[in-house]
Amino acid sequence: MSRIANAFAGWRGLVLLALLALLVAPPRALRMVAAAGQVAQDPAKPAGGSQAGEKPAEKGRSKAAPEDAVRDKAPKAEKPKAAKPGKPETWDGETIAEIVIYAYGSRPVIDYVFTNARLEGVIKIMGGEDAPPVEGKILEHILRRETSDRNCVRIEVELPDPQGDEPQQLVFGFNGYTNWAAQNRQPITLTTQAQATFLASLKHDYLALLRYKEDGASVTRVPGERIMGIDTIGLELTRRDGSKTKYFISSQTYRILHLEYEVQPAPEDKPLKFRESFYDFRAVQNLLVPMRKELYENGKLKQRIEFRDARFRLAKLDEDIFLRL
Repeated sequence: MSRIANAFAGWRGLVLLALLALLVAPPRALRMVAAAGQVAQDPAKPAGGSQAGEKPAEKGRSKAAPEDAVRDKAPKAEKPKAAKPGKPETWDGETIAEIVIYAYGSRPVIDYVFTNARLEGVIKIMGGEDAPPVEGKILEHILRRETSDRNCVRIEVELPDPQGDEPQQLVFGFNGYTNWAAQNRQPITLTTQAQATFLASLKHDYLALLRYKEDGASVTRVPGERIMGIDTIGLELTRRDGSKTKYFISSQTYRILHLEYEVQPAPEDKPLKFRESFYDFRAVQNLLVPMRKELYENGKLKQRIEFRDARFRLAKLDEDIFLRL
């Protein structure tokens, strides 16, 4: 049954049973189905806008149990230095990146609030040609470290068994240096391809742009695109190891609407192209959070996620969960 975990972690599919067809799917699946026939709109619009069937967050905050979060005041948002004279079209990549950081709450607020995180929601993995989509639950814990590539991450996924047996429990962990996985509380070994693509999904995240300075990364302005009717500004982030992520920033709100990256699991493999899109932004503890995400592989939608609950700066977090089951 470790095939399930390897397929999930490797964004290459999800094997529910040997008799089922392979579902092609990416590793960090956290998304829900968008309403059928929804009109394309600016994904940067806040919750409570024109999305049918969605309820706005109460006073712009998620419902979090008071006992689970540190109940103290975050520092005031710190505005970025004034943009260079001239039109926004002339601003360089670092100027745009600093404005983006401010749009998400400002660097002092992000540093103060995002010490750790607990994100809970539902995941829908798109099926293959002959296989139906699969829906399940997902729970993610994040512990921030000195650089984003050292963040500790634990992802728990619960998927239904098509024969009505007990749900399949998958756990993927990264302790800042190595990754591990388990299925139904039994340790398993991920394939080389699954490990490569899983770790890439953690590296190429929207949060990396918000921490580019402490990561020692550089940002360069590149041509944007008009996506879903929205004009965007392009930013390319280059890390110390040479890996790159391209971000598409709303020219109106300076929120990250999409990001793109490539993964080549092995030298002989053809690179896989991923695009992650972000929607339904909400303020949670003064931090802007995209509550819905979609992931595309080589232009095809693979997964959607909707976070139902997001909490940051938890008063209690057992760090051992990043090291063991």
